Amino acid sequence: MAAAPEPLLSVILPTYNERENVSVLVPRLLDILQDVPCEVIVVDDGSPDGTADAVREMAGSDARVRLVERSGKAGLASAVFAGAAEARGRLVAVMDADLSHDPELLPEMLAHAEDGCDVIIGSRYVRGGSFAHQPLVRRLISRVLNTGVRIMLVLPQHDVLTGYALCRRELLTHMPTRYSSRGFKWLLELLAVYRGLRVHESPIVFQNRYAGVSKADAREAIALAVLCLRLAPRRFRRAPATSASAT
Repeated sequence: MAAAPEPLLSVILPTYNERENVSVLVPRLLDILQDVPCEVIVVDDGSPDGTADAVREMAGSDARVRLVERSGKAGLASAVFAGAAEARGRLVAVMDADLSHDPELLPEMLAHAEDGCDVIIGSRYVRGGSFAHQPLVRRLISRVLNTGVRIMLVLPQHDVLTGYALCRRELLTHMPTRYSSRGFKWLLELLAVYRGLRVHESPIVFQNRYAGVSKADAREAIALAVLCLRLAPRRFRRAPATSASAT
């Protein structure tokens, strides 16, 4: 098997019991990004369904696929940080492994990054963004939480709770806090602790998961509340600056 070229983009997929989904998503990602020097890093938290075995098999035939195995569930955001620490690309993209995020958007997100944006958000709340086949109650809860967090932390972006984003790798590897590690909302923390980011929001249609069971539950809401309370004092102190100005 030939060695993969040095990647420009590292796609990070945190997984727990996503064998069926990654078996579809990873080949699709590699096809979409066939003209981009890239790697796909699956960070698996000890999935009992054999997710790691499926990824290991794909990695055996394609050097662009890499597996990071962890012994147990340690939090989606911590998986993102672990993946970023292993990534070789200058840019990293993070997306859900259940096919709720459309990988076809990645080339567009990458183009915005190459034009100078620090963070590109896959946004449900800009023109053209939406939910597909989601119950009204779930959409309302998501909208209320997103709006409340934006107001509390004075964030100008429309979708701060999405799990789909592309950014410069160093923003993750040098993040001064890791408050979100045990939860899900790494992007919220990134947006809150840095100033001067150039951010673009690309519309996405959030889909139902392809297979398996959602990991979201009431504990996620509690973790989000705790995260906001920890971030608020930092948000109004001097925050780390970036080399780019805000947009």
